[in-house]
Amino acid sequence: MRLLIVEQNPDMRLLYRIGLRNVPWEILEAGTMADALEQVTARHPDIVLIGEELPDGDPFELCARIKSNPETRDIVVAIAVYYMDGLIRRRSQEVEADACWLGPIPPRELPKRLEELYHQVRQAVAGGNNGSSNRPPQG
Repeated sequence: MRLLIVEQNPDMRLLYRIGLRNVPWEILEAGTMADALEQVTARHPDIVLIGEELPDGDPFELCARIKSNPETRDIVVAIAVYYMDGLIRRRSQEVEADACWLGPIPPRELPKRLEELYHQVRQAVAGGNNGSSNRPPQG
């Protein structure tokens, strides 16, 4: 599995890498939306985890761009936000995020959450549901 972590804060990226140190995944990193879009196109990760703030855009815009491109829309996207309300939940649904989680996500929980999300989305797709009508998992 290939995971792209999109987070402007290098310390948060380090924490996530620590939490993922024992998984056999290829871990990619991006600190900006532009870098993330380049990696999504070139490397086609299985999962993209987007932090709340980016210097050149917001996580919802990045998710929308990934999900609106026919070549990348099958990528599983999770957004980690530091505040959750109805507006954020609606926005995550509008951009077709596969999950919107309350962050920061404890590093030791990250592998399990990502793996469960990936399998949940793949099962929904295999069952004929493209995931767009599913409510993103909250947490």
